[in-house]
Amino acid sequence: MAVPVVGFDLGSQSCYVSVARQGGIETVANEYSDRCTPTCVSFAEKSRYIGASAKQQLITNLKNTVTGFTLLLGKHFNDPSVQNVAKNVPYSIVETENNRIGIKVQYMNEAEVLSPEQLTAIQLTKLKEVAEDNLKCKVTDCVINVPTHYTDSERRAMLDAAQIAGLNCTRLLNDTTAAGITYGIYNKELPKPEEKPKVVVIVDMGYSNLQVSIIGFNAGKMRVLATACEPNLGGVHFDKVIFNHMVKEFGEKYKLDVLSNKKAIVRLMQECEKLKKLMSANTAELPLNIECFMEDKDVSARMNRVTFEELSGDLLDRVQVIMKQALTEAKLKAEEIDNVELIGGSTRIPAIKQIIQ
Repeated sequence: MAVPVVGFDLGSQSCYVSVARQGGIETVANEYSDRCTPTCVSFAEKSRYIGASAKQQLITNLKNTVTGFTLLLGKHFNDPSVQNVAKNVPYSIVETENNRIGIKVQYMNEAEVLSPEQLTAIQLTKLKEVAEDNLKCKVTDCVINVPTHYTDSERRAMLDAAQIAGLNCTRLLNDTTAAGITYGIYNKELPKPEEKPKVVVIVDMGYSNLQVSIIGFNAGKMRVLATACEPNLGGVHFDKVIFNHMVKEFGEKYKLDVLSNKKAIVRLMQECEKLKKLMSANTAELPLNIECFMEDKDVSARMNRVTFEELSGDLLDRVQVIMKQALTEAKLKAEEIDNVELIGGSTRIPAIKQIIQ
C-alpha cells in the first residue's frame, strides 16, 4: 500500500487537513465533523486541550489558552510585530535565551515556558491525529502551507515544529502556490503549453495577512508571475477597528475602561468579529449586546456597514496598494487578467470584493 502524504494548512486562527485520494484532494473533517480546526492550545490542571475544545476555554481559562502562536514562529522577542501581538493577547509572552520568545502558562499546577515551535508542534500533533483517523493508518510525511512572506528563520521554525510533532515535512509550500496547484489540478480547460497562458490572480486574505499572487496557467504547468503581500493586514485588523470604536463608545456611554480588563477585551473582540461577519451579509444597522460585560453592567451598541467602511478606510486603501503592486510587478494591466480566485474569510467583506473588482 502506498504511504499517504497529507497537507496541513496552519493558519493563525484555523487549520485544515487535506489528503490526496481517489484522484483528487479532499479536506477531511475532525471529530466534530468540522473541516476547520481552531489554532488554539489550552492548558489545565490535569490535561491540555487542542483545537475546538481549547477554544471553548478562551474565557474561562484566559491566561493559559494560547492562540496566534504561529505569528511568533522564528522571530525575536524585540521584533515590533511580536511586541504588537504581546499587547493584544491575554497570555504572557516573555523573553528567553538569545532574545527568543517564550509563552508562560500554568500546566499541571506548574509554571511552564513554551516556545512558539513547541505550541505549533502540539497543534500539528492534533492535525496529524485528524489525518490518521480519516486515513486509518499512520501518517509521517506531510506538506505544510506557509505564508509567502515567511522568512528563512520562520520556515526553519515551522520545520522544527514538524520534527517535534514526529512529522517528516517533505516540502513547505507558499499559500498562494498551493492554491494555484489546486486550481490547475481541477481546471481542465487550460491553454496548450505553446499557447498564451491563462492569467489568474489569487487573493488570499485570512485572519492576519493578505497575499496576492498572479499566476500564468498552461495545461500541465503554472508559473508565478508576481507576488505581493502585507503581513499585518487581515480580518483581525478589521475586528480591531470595530473594537476601538466600541471601547470609545462604552467609555463615554457607560464610563467603562475596557482596556483595563483582559476578559472584557477578549469578549468584546469575539463580539466584534461576529458583528463584522453579520455586516458582510446585511446593510441594515445591527446590534452588539454583551450581558454582564464589566462591573455587572450590560452593554449595547449599534453599527452599520457604511460606518464600518468609513472607519476601515486606511485598511481598505492598503488592500488597493497591494493589488496594484502585484499588477505592476507582473507588468500586466487589469484587462489582461482572465480570472480572480478569492481565498480566506476576509475576502467576504463587500468593500474588499469591490476593491478587487
